[in-house]
Amino acid sequence: EFTVVECQDCHLLITNPRPGQASIGDYYKSPSYISHTNQSFGFFGKLYQAARKRALELKLTWIKKHIELPGKLLDYGSGTGEFLNLARSKGWAVQGIEIADEPRRASKSKYNLEVQSPSALGNIEDQSLDVITMWHVLEHVADLSSVMEGVISKLKKNGMLVLALPNPDSWDANHYKEYWAAWDLPIHFYHFKKKNIEFLASRFGLELVEIRNMPFDSYYVSLLSEGYVGGNFKWIKAAFIGFVSNVRSGGHNASSLTYILRKSKTGA
Repeated sequence: EFTVVECQDCHLLITNPRPGQASIGDYYKSPSYISHTNQSFGFFGKLYQAARKRALELKLTWIKKHIELPGKLLDYGSGTGEFLNLARSKGWAVQGIEIADEPRRASKSKYNLEVQSPSALGNIEDQSLDVITMWHVLEHVADLSSVMEGVISKLKKNGMLVLALPNPDSWDANHYKEYWAAWDLPIHFYHFKKKNIEFLASRFGLELVEIRNMPFDSYYVSLLSEGYVGGNFKWIKAAFIGFVSNVRSGGHNASSLTYILRKSKTGA
């Protein structure tokens, strides 16, 4: 069993105890971890893939709002390469970093993308990237400060850091409580509220310029949560809870949020 505790200094929510590096990999070994398996069979798999395709298009649209022309983009935690492939098709010069071997191989075989391991971040020239994206990645990293410092150093002055994160303040999180699937203990080490992102922005020389709802995540997380709760009609219940969570989000408080941050022009 795992619990979530709050840091009294920065008020970040932290998983406790945290599995060591020798055992954390076992928690990822699940056929239901779709972001790595990229499965498209079965009704749920096909529905997930259709929703992800639309979500990928939205992500690129949000970025284009703040970057006039395609430039250099790094997707840190690129999974099986879907976002990288889409960005490349729209004219972006892309690079990918992914910790797991299997999705790196899938990126190569399916899209001919040369995705690197995290150690390759050090080979990227400082202040050379226009955009760095981390789609549901930061909650997984073991050393939060080190990773933030590393990726930000690669951004040009005025470059963009895009973070997608589960939102423990969402309506569906409050509804499901300990059964909320996006806690995802113990592979989520950290759990970010909006005030935590504002704190990180201040600490690392970033400006929070926009917050976007990720509406599809509300349905996906609700469906997984219904599986944990048990009972009948989980598809119907999940659809209802996901819909209510999106409606009551107020535009920026859904199950998952995308934070678009700009590096200070005077930053290192």
